[in-house]
Amino acid sequence: MRACLVPLRWCGVAFALWACAGPVWAEEPTVTNATLTEMRIWFAAMTAAAVLLLAVFWSRRQLLFGLLGGAVLLGSAARLWLTQPLWFPRLEISTDPPENLIMLAILAAQAGLTFFVLMRPAGRAAIRCLFAQAGGLRLALLVVLIAAFSISATPYINYGYYTAFGLQIGVGGVLSLVQIATLVAVFTVSGPDHAPRLPVSGLAIFATLVSATLAWTAFDRVPHVEDELCYLFQARIFASGALWSPAPPEAAQPALDYFLLDIRDDRWLSVFAPGWSAVLSLGVLIGAPWLVNPLLTGASVWLTHDILRRTVSRERADLVALLMATSPWVLAVGASLMAHSATVFMVLVGLWCLLRAGSGSTLRDIALAFVAGLALGWVFVIRPLDGVIVGGLAGLWLLRRLPTGGGQVATYTAGGVLSGSAFLLFNYAFTEQFLLTPQADYFVRIWGDTGNAFGFGPTVGPPEKNFGALDMWPGHSPLEGLVNMLHGFAALNMELLGWVFGSLIPVWVALLWRNSLTKFDWAMLLAFLTIIGALFFYWFIGGFYIGPRYWYTAALPALVLAAAGIEEINRRLPEKHRGRLGNVVLLLCAVSVVSFTSWRGVSKYQNYGNYSGDIRRMAQAGDIGNALVFVSAHHNIGSALYLNDPFLPLDKPIFLRDLGAEQNAAVIEAFPGREVIYLGDAN
Repeated sequence: MRACLVPLRWCGVAFALWACAGPVWAEEPTVTNATLTEMRIWFAAMTAAAVLLLAVFWSRRQLLFGLLGGAVLLGSAARLWLTQPLWFPRLEISTDPPENLIMLAILAAQAGLTFFVLMRPAGRAAIRCLFAQAGGLRLALLVVLIAAFSISATPYINYGYYTAFGLQIGVGGVLSLVQIATLVAVFTVSGPDHAPRLPVSGLAIFATLVSATLAWTAFDRVPHVEDELCYLFQARIFASGALWSPAPPEAAQPALDYFLLDIRDDRWLSVFAPGWSAVLSLGVLIGAPWLVNPLLTGASVWLTHDILRRTVSRERADLVALLMATSPWVLAVGASLMAHSATVFMVLVGLWCLLRAGSGSTLRDIALAFVAGLALGWVFVIRPLDGVIVGGLAGLWLLRRLPTGGGQVATYTAGGVLSGSAFLLFNYAFTEQFLLTPQADYFVRIWGDTGNAFGFGPTVGPPEKNFGALDMWPGHSPLEGLVNMLHGFAALNMELLGWVFGSLIPVWVALLWRNSLTKFDWAMLLAFLTIIGALFFYWFIGGFYIGPRYWYTAALPALVLAAAGIEEINRRLPEKHRGRLGNVVLLLCAVSVVSFTSWRGVSKYQNYGNYSGDIRRMAQAGDIGNALVFVSAHHNIGSALYLNDPFLPLDKPIFLRDLGAEQNAAVIEAFPGREVIYLGDAN
């Protein structure tokens, strides 16, 4: 009986911690890209979805299952409402807006319902079974991990708010345990016990459509960070058949200046490696660059399924494909203009070819190894560090086929060198040195003695503290590397599966119990640790936009380990409950897409970084011909500059930063004969 009272006590503890933590963050306003009206509409939609779920199972005479499923959905939505979505998400401890109290009431009702179900004999039996199968010590460690990574420690360390951090992880841990207790209760009531097998083709199409919808709506087909603008700029150059565009007139250069766009002598270029821009240029050619990543995301789901089917089992392949197709992280990266989806796609193509090649030395096997080398070599051209890590690990794995697979090793190496050398030739074209990248050269010139480099020391990273809590101390140190890593895990815990109680829980289960890990799982763990370990030495953690994006190449290993953890849970369940777990996972994946992904779209991705499609729409609504359009707006100037053709042709408009009358006059003189338009504050 005492065990069954736990959910109610969690609720009481949550309220107490909530009241205590309030004054700490009282001075900080809620930061979100959504209006209160938009958030209210979003939550109304979540309520409607929960009611629909309840109605479906009520009609099947499975009322308690419907109530618990609706509680999972509505409780997740309530917690997301209370979560500040930008930069370093935290629980918002305030009574403004008053809807916050309603969300707490919903979470309290969820705890009460869970208590009611677990108080029954079947519930008490489930709790006893849980402790018997899992063991108290491992369960305690799991609870610590759940609470510890429910929030990022970075801002609290940066500002010295250690008490607030303790209270936040306390509240976060309690709310997570309430959600987990609700899932335990699901196993004790009448409900569906056979999950449908979803076809991988359907999951691939679903991932493509959701990513494309996000790209069209929330992302608005607009760059949202400097990297995306520069990739698109470079893709347009490549689509024209050139490597760079001519430098704009000197008088116009300040009005066109943008971070990571470089002007060297008479050349105007993006400083990034060319691999992703070359792929993105295909989208430019068809007039839909925003569609490239969604297509790669869907194809990646299919490739992942086939790789797991060949290496582990059909059941594991189905599970990983489901997790991948519904992962908010995967879907959001697929909706962006960033290089990460293409990186993972090329990795998957390489692995798929190597697995198809087997261990033989036929012409087919050798040809597949060559294609694998081409694909993994191109990863180096997209993101050099990822290419070195993944290509090196794949090469080491391939060496086990010697001596019978010597032809494969040779052709794999040849393919990798052939495609990877494109990056070295690109470097030479711009810097006249094979190993000096345009990006490294650019940062040396704008940052002086400091550099955008790996390693530790006072000269690693930007010269000034202009990245806020994203770069806490000058230079880079092992301590900062550790803080960055902890933030990456907290971001991954939130974004990987979109399970608000902890996306990493199945990964922790796989590692803590690890009885059913296969050789492929251990290989994935090695890849995961290698990627994260390498980035420990980098001064910056890209976890503020679309999850821990610098870790995205580790998405496949993380999803494989998560699936292994789910299989471990299923193995420890009583026989009568094993069919139920598939339905619970399906419910969680559906809740993730319906609540978490839509919440991210509404509260974060729209207008992220102050980028907007408003200027594009204003330009499309008017006949601006080849005008000079000077933009002075609240929105990021990138919202205008990304519209430019890099060659500034005579028949297209040129969007420029409004620098004031005197400098604007010099720009107008540099482009004679064009109409001049001024766009003011565009909201």
